[in-house]
Order: sequence, then C-alpha cells, then structure tokens
Amino acid sequence: MLVMPVAYAANTTTTNNAIPAELTFHEDWLNGVVVIAYENQYGTGFWINPTHVATAAHVVGFNGNASVEVIRGSVRSSGRVVALDRETDVAIIYVQNAAAFDNKHVFPIARSMPEPTSTIYVIGYPSELLQLLGSLEALSEHPRVLESSLTWSANGLIELGGITDAGNSGGPVVDYSGNVIGVVSFALRGPAGTLYFASSAGNLKQLCEEHNIAYEEGTSGIIPGEDPVVAGAVAGAAASFAMDVVVLAAVGLLGASLLVHRRRR
Repeated sequence: MLVMPVAYAANTTTTNNAIPAELTFHEDWLNGVVVIAYENQYGTGFWINPTHVATAAHVVGFNGNASVEVIRGSVRSSGRVVALDRETDVAIIYVQNAAAFDNKHVFPIARSMPEPTSTIYVIGYPSELLQLLGSLEALSEHPRVLESSLTWSANGLIELGGITDAGNSGGPVVDYSGNVIGVVSFALRGPAGTLYFASSAGNLKQLCEEHNIAYEEGTSGIIPGEDPVVAGAVAGAAASFAMDVVVLAAVGLLGASLLVHRRRR
C-alpha cells in the first residue's frame, strides 16, 4: 500500500505490491539500494518511493541541507536532503534524476515487528568491498547481503545478530517478506563484544509523515504509533554510561578509518 499525505491521497492510485510472506531473499531487492556520496565519505541508501531514498542521518553529516550524489553503476544523480532527524539517525533524500535509475526496487516499510530470532537481511556497501572493486561506480552494482537474525527491539531500535561495517550505514534491514524493519545506524562496544543496531522502521515512517513524503506500507515491521525514541544514541545523549558508541560512519573515500568512536555524554 502506498501511503501518501492526506492532501494528495485523492489523486493517487493505491496498490499493494507486498512480496508473499513465504519468500526468503529475493534478488530484485538488490536493485533497491544505491550509494550515497557526501563530501569525502559514502554510505548506503534505499528507495522508499520512485523519487526518494532513505539513509542514516550521519551518512550526510547530520546536515539537513546537504547536497549528495546518488550512484548506481554508470548512473549518477544529484540529490538533496529533504528530511532529517538527528536523534533517530534517519534522513530522506530527494533524487533529482530518479527516472534515470532503471528497474529500481521500492522497499515497503514494515507494519509490524517480526518475532525475535526471525531471519533478516542487511543490504549495503561495506568498505572492504570498495577496496576490492576500486570505485564507487563498481561497488554500487554489487551490494552485499548479510543474512542475520533479529535479536532485540525496543525504544525505536533493533539489534542485528550479525556484523555490519562502515559503508553499510543507512542501508535497509529487511525481513523475510522484503519489508524494511530498520536503517543501519550504530554499534555499542562493551567488554563482552560489540552489538550492532538499526534505527527502526517506525522512525522512518514518522519522518515521512512529518514531511509529507510518500512510502509504501508493507506487511511486517514496527507497528505505526510506536514511540520512535532512540535516546540520542547516535546524536549524543544526556545520560552517561561506561561504554563506547561506535558509529558505523560512512567511510571516507580516501581510506579513512572504518569506525568512528564516540563516547556518550
């Protein structure tokens, strides 16, 4: 179901293109991601309607007026940030020449959260692949898929049961039906190891609705109306505790550090 602002709903044909629940990973989903290049760094973005892509706010430097390059193979387009929330680490980009991206896959945004231990997929462009392929154009045609599991969710965050890396930032976390349940955001490193998190689909939905941006509603993911508070995990929080926040920062194009370490304060 394509969800549009009320003012435009009367002129829009609503369709339901949800992928049947019995499917697992579908290769067409790979056509739904693009590289987002901003200044000397990049991250992952994904289509939420035919003209807009979503990504993490830190991929665009938390800049609500950022101009970016959207890349898929030989196709490049200018883009501009039209909506951004620092606390939930979500941003939406209008793609100026979106029609040039053929065969794009628009991801539906999930409606209800899968059960813990459910299979999920993280799609994106980790920096190690840039080192192998040599250019953003080549990288953008070969997104990586990580099959993982949903291990925890609360307060507008979901924990991923697998390792993500710089360059994956802003990429979609997808359930078995192809619905986006989150946007890759950050990691918490403690004595026992590192936990990897995404900002929930509920946060993305709220940002779309606040800015009258259309999105396709899917069949599973965050239930609408859930509190989208991320407690400033990426942007910084008032509370303090003894653990590093390892932001999965968009990796620098000239070989910058893979992870940016920040301490909450």
